[in-house]
Amino acid sequence: MTIRSPIALGVALCVSGCAINPKTGQPEVSASVKTQFNSIFNNEDPCSNNDRNIGIAVGAVAGGVVGYLAHGAKGAVAGAVIGAGGGFLIGHALDARRCELYRIAQANGLKLASAPITQSKAGGANSTDKPATVGLDVQLENKSDEFVAGTAELTQQARKYLAQIANQYSPKTLMAALPPDATPDQRAQASARKVLIVGHTDENDSSLGADAATLSQQRAKAVAKVFVDQGVPVQNIFYQGAGDTLPIAPNATDQGREENQRVQIVDVPTEADLQQFLSTRTADPANYRFANTSTASVQETSSGQRKNTVNTTSSDHAATSKPAVKPRSKPTTVAKAGNAGSIKAEAGAPVASQSRSTISTSDAASGSGYNFGGTPTAGSGLPVRLGSTPAKSSFSLISNANAGAPMTLNSCLGDRPHVASAVRNLGTDQVLNVRDYLPGFYGAPWAAGLGGNLVALLDVRVPSDAGSPVPQPELKIYKDYAGNVNQKPSYSARVPVNVYRGSDATLYRVFVGGPMQCMDLVVPVSKPRATGNVYYTNRSVDYTASGDFALR
Repeated sequence: MTIRSPIALGVALCVSGCAINPKTGQPEVSASVKTQFNSIFNNEDPCSNNDRNIGIAVGAVAGGVVGYLAHGAKGAVAGAVIGAGGGFLIGHALDARRCELYRIAQANGLKLASAPITQSKAGGANSTDKPATVGLDVQLENKSDEFVAGTAELTQQARKYLAQIANQYSPKTLMAALPPDATPDQRAQASARKVLIVGHTDENDSSLGADAATLSQQRAKAVAKVFVDQGVPVQNIFYQGAGDTLPIAPNATDQGREENQRVQIVDVPTEADLQQFLSTRTADPANYRFANTSTASVQETSSGQRKNTVNTTSSDHAATSKPAVKPRSKPTTVAKAGNAGSIKAEAGAPVASQSRSTISTSDAASGSGYNFGGTPTAGSGLPVRLGSTPAKSSFSLISNANAGAPMTLNSCLGDRPHVASAVRNLGTDQVLNVRDYLPGFYGAPWAAGLGGNLVALLDVRVPSDAGSPVPQPELKIYKDYAGNVNQKPSYSARVPVNVYRGSDATLYRVFVGGPMQCMDLVVPVSKPRATGNVYYTNRSVDYTASGDFALR
């Protein structure tokens, strides 16, 4: 193709709304058409034809490009017509379902939000391929009387409106929503669509007790059974209890907590599409109540030490004090999985910390006798910088007002584990396996020497899906390690973790309650080294030590 082809292609696809920019010579959409575009595609009316219109436009452009490449300008026109027809079939069904769901919500006093699910086409080597709309993501805020308090038993009123919603996903209803010219394959696909029901809660939901993940899973399963009663094939239904792991609003406010207590309904054509959807789920760390964001500034003192100044948004945490920095110690040998092997790491520079932990530990498990080389605490712990909030997923329903702003989280002191259950098939109860893991979190160990002790985290795995349960790593501590490769660990346990993700780093937060209270492992994006902030108690005094952890 010559250099003039892109210009000719743009002209071929332009209709009445295109103009030529005299400076660039390229076609562009005129201002009047832009206004019309916004009114059609961004219509706030849930019963508008947004998805149908988008389907037509995307199909027309894609078909026009293919037609032009094959047959020139005439082919572009023909291809655009064909592409528009295919887009109509997909968008029409989505429009019909979304409109009816909003009517049901309005009639029953429900709060409902929805967004189309788009995915890139398989084998999209062709740069002209556009993301295809494959389903709908629906979020339904829980009503106070939806379940019997503290149980997974649906109330009679809830069963009534959930049955109306579930009926919109039955193969019979889906096929009825297709236009008369739908192909046999399209009708067959309607009866094979996969539906995922996810139960969500907030960090304060007292009705869930200590095990939010289990009860939210049971509630999701109860809702999923209503879908079976309405004709959705049981083998096509998946369910999950996400607990409080995927907040869509700040848990620090009453309104945010209400929005986070919700049922999510996702439908896509195939199981592969469902796994793709799950791999894109993200969570904004700023929405977690117990990991409140802070604004921190770090200044260099005349002695070369670092001074942290923190303005914390939560009243639960005090301002930090100025830490003292000790010289970095010499490298030591770090343990492998079962004993002290040949992994090498550098012991970190102990840094002063702040605050007594809110994590309660018994005297027997307070870590007496362990010294990781830190200094006494005097505040709320070392703040953790993660960069900006994660990029908004194409599946997100609520835009983040702080998106793109620098993000600093409080330390693990005061935080607690967030737990989710796995996605399961309702018919077989089999777990939908996680396929992708974050770089640096695919099972390899992280290790460091701290105060003459060797600290190793084994089997460190983090699914790319922020809503999947994070496997508990094995923490091994070799007290007073002297390089003996046959030394047995003085402490070994599987420990719960939280994971918070930012643009610059991932925070792998470990809760111990033994020789140490907790640890923040801050892993920069695409780097094989991390900083670990260890909080521990020795002889009734709280300490913090920081060191460089290496991926081995």
